[in-house]
Amino acid sequence: MIAYVLHGKKDLRAEERPIPNVGPGEVLIQVRRMGICGSDVHYFSTGHCGAFVPQRPFVLGHECAGEIVETGADVTELVAGERVAVDPSRPCRRCQRCLEGRSNLCENMKYLGSASTDPHVDGAFASHVAVPAENCHRIPDEMTYAEATMLEPLSVATHAVARAGDLVGKSVLIVGGGTMGQLVLLAARAMGAATVAVVDLRSQALDLASAQGADHVCEPQRARDLFGATLLEGFDVIFEASGAPASLRLALESAARGGTIVQLGTLPGEVELPVHLIMQKELQVAGSFRFANVFADALDLIAARKVDVRPIITRTFGFGELVTAFDTAVEDKNSFKIQVKN
Repeated sequence: MIAYVLHGKKDLRAEERPIPNVGPGEVLIQVRRMGICGSDVHYFSTGHCGAFVPQRPFVLGHECAGEIVETGADVTELVAGERVAVDPSRPCRRCQRCLEGRSNLCENMKYLGSASTDPHVDGAFASHVAVPAENCHRIPDEMTYAEATMLEPLSVATHAVARAGDLVGKSVLIVGGGTMGQLVLLAARAMGAATVAVVDLRSQALDLASAQGADHVCEPQRARDLFGATLLEGFDVIFEASGAPASLRLALESAARGGTIVQLGTLPGEVELPVHLIMQKELQVAGSFRFANVFADALDLIAARKVDVRPIITRTFGFGELVTAFDTAVEDKNSFKIQVKN
């Protein structure tokens, strides 16, 4: 088979590799769609992703869907020919966090296409991938592979929304209108948010957010004036989805007294913030990392047409164009989700 192997910063090579052997409890999937995530872009553009530094070449990619072509021993619930989306997380199920139901915080997590553990886990930027059968979710006939490949990022957004608690009747601000911010917008609407506002520097992001149902959109420098006039008491819930220090400052300043802030953007190290506002406003500040126990919920949201992820997919490349797709993901700041079809 062909797999795209990351050898270092901006060094992604198409290589021939043996099709993976299928072990007990596993299935072999012919990958039909792959999505390029922000973490993939970090690995490609810098050679690492935060604290995760590759020790050897490996295959990126954790957003994928495809067709089962072979099943291993003990697999009885799935058969060859079925269409599935893949949950890329493989927690140990034994540590304290897993036993608490917070498997996304598993200290021994193996994640598809990640260098977070050693040996690294090869990912889905390949024509075939072997994964545990329990990580596969059947997709309905009317769901496209493109939509199914959005299930992993939608799960991240759904988990973040769950971290905020009940959104019914609440006012919500999303700071950062990239792919994740747009998905949080969809999930927040589906969970009953009464008012949703989105802040971003890019007009394309604001236009998409408006089309996706945001009540208010604006650039950061206008946010205080605009939102101060429309929501005098501040926002009940704020999602920081950009990873910019200035965005977290805006979140702290725009939160209502007693409000909640959910941080899901990756911040660049230490930042200076008016943290006294957490005390003065008695704010709840929650982190949101990956996801746990919501992949099936995300699938139901798309299958029931409660959310439409298709407008967020802005570019699609062929499998042989994967390097070009990565270059585009790095350079084109107006693209949202870039996918690759095989």
